[in-house]
Amino acid sequence: MWEIMYTIAPDGGRFDRAEQILYENGVVLKTIQSIEFLTDDSIVIVYEIDGNRETLKRCLNDGSGKVLEFAVSEESDPLVAQIRFIPDTPLDDLLRIHRSYGVTVVFPIHYVNHDPFRIELTEIGPRAELHQRIQETRTIATVGINRVYRHDPASTRYAGVLTQRQQDVLEAAIEAGYYRIPRETTHEELSETLNCSSSMVGQHLRRIERRIISALYHGGERMNTNA
Repeated sequence: MWEIMYTIAPDGGRFDRAEQILYENGVVLKTIQSIEFLTDDSIVIVYEIDGNRETLKRCLNDGSGKVLEFAVSEESDPLVAQIRFIPDTPLDDLLRIHRSYGVTVVFPIHYVNHDPFRIELTEIGPRAELHQRIQETRTIATVGINRVYRHDPASTRYAGVLTQRQQDVLEAAIEAGYYRIPRETTHEELSETLNCSSSMVGQHLRRIERRIISALYHGGERMNTNA
């Protein structure tokens, strides 16, 4: 089995017009936590979102039949929204490709840019199927390969405790000297390496530290990755 991390940028600049509407109203999609396919051709996606809760609800209510139903968290930072909707053609085509092969998507999927939209995801599967999946994706989007390596679950130091993104953030922080005394880097410097805001770096590190400490306290048991 192989593991690949790569980015996808749709040729039209966005995966779905709802993304653009939210972005224009100051509501920013941060991650995709899960995707569920329903028999009526609608999909349910759980997002982490930065922005005003009431603005988000207003945009979703103005979906003109596109958004079939939704639920938004009352108190969380970032917001968590579960949205059931009919995907536009670019997103529908992408999802069709990514349902056609025996490959596992590692959630969450991260939005790394919004103008144009670009996501970063990690997938695990046979090398030939990963290659075919990416080649087909390149017919509708720009693909950038970040890294490819053999997948060995036993070699993941924090498997079951941290998400892949959190492992990457922690490794970057350690390599840059964030945990040395005296500290040798800042959130702002790490944000350039990780291609996200300094506030998001701080949020990632707080969550990472909380999960590791909780795992140690509970004897290394598997943590809830939504914590």
